[in-house]
Amino acid sequence: MPLARTYSVALVGVTGHVVEVEADIANGLVGMILVGLPDTALREARDRIRAAIVNSGEEWPHRKITVGLSPASLPKRGSWFDLAIAIGLLTAAGTVPRAASNGVMFFGELGLDGQLRPVPGVLPAVATAVPKGFGTVMVAEQNAPEAALVPGVRVIAASSLAAAVRPGQVRRRTSPRSMLPSEPYRLR
Repeated sequence: MPLARTYSVALVGVTGHVVEVEADIANGLVGMILVGLPDTALREARDRIRAAIVNSGEEWPHRKITVGLSPASLPKRGSWFDLAIAIGLLTAAGTVPRAASNGVMFFGELGLDGQLRPVPGVLPAVATAVPKGFGTVMVAEQNAPEAALVPGVRVIAASSLAAAVRPGQVRRRTSPRSMLPSEPYRLR
């Protein structure tokens, strides 16, 4: 089935709202359509995601791609959804097993080279995800300490899209203690 679903969170202030990301690959005019009230930065995700997938050594599906962000009435801002969209596309294409994204929330901006970049607001997003039944989040390595502050969440810290797609290259963390430096930060 060429339809896949992943999940992320849209922040309105510090309030998080779960967003379902649907990726559909079908026959038709080759291209990618993004629907669901995206802002300019999110509309530019098409180009970032395509470059990141290709530069990560994965094949870009040369078919009609429709990505829907639901609920459609909720504004979505920024590059926050890049990782969720890319994993959804690769799942729909059959590259990523469907079971790999079950119960996982995805947050992160993709560079053109496929590197996963941190995004602001991970703490309120993870705090929204856990009570909604998402026990695992995948974030950029730089966001992992912040994500791990939320009790009861398993954090998968990835450095790149390639590492996110190939779990052997992903660092997993489960507790804030393992994410924080051994020496506390001190103001001078």
